[in-house]
Amino acid sequence: MTTQIPDPALCKAPAPLHRVRGNALEWEMLGTHGLKRRKLGEDPETGHVTNLVYIPEGWRGGGVAHFHDAFEEVYMLEGSVTLDGNHYFRKGVYFYRPGHIVHGHDERSEEGALALVRSDGLLSLQLIHEPEQPIEYPLPEADDGRGHVFELAIADISPRPDPALPEVWTIKAFSADPRSGARTFEALVPAGWQGEAAALGCSWEAYVLDGTLEGAGKSWVAGDYTVGASDTPLLGATASPEGARILVWTFGAAS
Repeated sequence: MTTQIPDPALCKAPAPLHRVRGNALEWEMLGTHGLKRRKLGEDPETGHVTNLVYIPEGWRGGGVAHFHDAFEEVYMLEGSVTLDGNHYFRKGVYFYRPGHIVHGHDERSEEGALALVRSDGLLSLQLIHEPEQPIEYPLPEADDGRGHVFELAIADISPRPDPALPEVWTIKAFSADPRSGARTFEALVPAGWQGEAAALGCSWEAYVLDGTLEGAGKSWVAGDYTVGASDTPLLGATASPEGARILVWTFGAAS
């Protein structure tokens, strides 16, 4: 019988609402092809990690098709990346690649890029030297409730209210797992908001994309990352003088 971890996000940080100043972290090398990362949060037991990844101008991937056992979830902050020679991932695009999706045939970035990259385990490369297709394709083992969310343009998503958040906040929903209830969305906080953010009822991670918020005795600004338990209000937020956008990842459905 397995023991369920009630608040898995807490494995990625010292405590709920512990603030990581993402823009102040040192860059460290990631792999052997020139990528760098700022590690925002990581569970050392499972390898579940959230990184800010820098892709240099003129970058080329290894050029060998491969897959990972873990999923990859990406939010493009700056620049662009071309995958398989014809898919252009630019600033403002989200994508979710389940585990066991063959990819990496041709990855490159002419102008460089900056992205938030999240995965639920080590992204070790399982090489496919003779891929069946010249573009991304699933292996039979691929089984993920979210499916393969490919090149989702965030600007095209209509904001909507969410019952877990304050009434005047809205969200842009990116993906959700109907099995676990886990989801990823962008929360939009209007300028001048005052109140109290409610607990989400599930474990969560959050990254401030822009704007400012006050809460938990802190001023949250762009580049800040934190986690919360199921009973932790999102960022402990109580006010946002200029408004804010927050990228939120939850680990399950609200209880």
